[in-house]
Amino acid sequence: MKTEKFKSFDGLELTCYLWDDVKDAKGVVQISHGMAEHAQRYDAFAQYLNANGYIVFADDHRAHGATAEDHVGYQDGNIFEDTAQDLIEISKMLIAKYNLPLVLIGHSYGSFLSQRYIELNGPACGVILSGSAKMAGLLPAVGKLVANMIYSEKNAKEPGSTMDKLSFGSYNKPFASDGDFAWLSRDIESNKKYIADPWCGVVMSNAFFKFFMDGLGNMYQKENLAHISKDAKIRIFSGAKDPVGSQGKSTTALYNMYKQLGVEDVEIKLYPDARHEILNETNKEEVYADMLSAANYFVEKAAK
Repeated sequence: MKTEKFKSFDGLELTCYLWDDVKDAKGVVQISHGMAEHAQRYDAFAQYLNANGYIVFADDHRAHGATAEDHVGYQDGNIFEDTAQDLIEISKMLIAKYNLPLVLIGHSYGSFLSQRYIELNGPACGVILSGSAKMAGLLPAVGKLVANMIYSEKNAKEPGSTMDKLSFGSYNKPFASDGDFAWLSRDIESNKKYIADPWCGVVMSNAFFKFFMDGLGNMYQKENLAHISKDAKIRIFSGAKDPVGSQGKSTTALYNMYKQLGVEDVEIKLYPDARHEILNETNKEEVYADMLSAANYFVEKAAK
């Protein structure tokens, strides 16, 4: 793994990671990590992809990891929209640099950014959504109202403790006997590493929640959904016990949404008993293989 800097559209330098120990690469995989974590956590998966013919590149998003460093949780500007644009700019750079098909894999928060990337017709030949959902309806609408109210009344840089509790407070209740953050995975050791990591589990800022909730609210508007290409290629992988996907219900709703929009090349797989971080789950070998198979399919289609 090599550390690099990428200057994005507005001049902000993102800390990025490149895994390029590959002979005769057939494609590039770009990873978009989740909320309150960072890209280095994907090292084992990236090495697996290297061994199977893919160069891998990932950034620490705005307000995350080494990009934020001493201000994890906060970044000036519209954090959600700016990060979605970062993903597109990175994709363009990688395609120009390697002249290979590019696959985007987005997990959790990174998957919502990837949903926006699909709307913006980012240049990936296929997109894999992990731990994702369709976040539309009454609860996200209420979340948007509350987040904007808090943002207007409190310091934007302060931890958004109220929104954090509203968003994630109930996630661990069904799994509490397995410890803190057990909703992430059945792999207790993986959860312990997450808890011990100073860049993980951070309560994001009031500004982060405001722009994230705004982004979700805007993303499912008809005028934005209308921009999604019917030729988009999408794979959705999630744990059947993932609270982010309402135990598969809102994940399936996302799949149905794409189908109703006329996207033909979209598939979904829910893993029985798996929770949120499927790349760190006890069945991660199966997940690795499924994602590799999807990437191979996308690249083969792009080559035709």
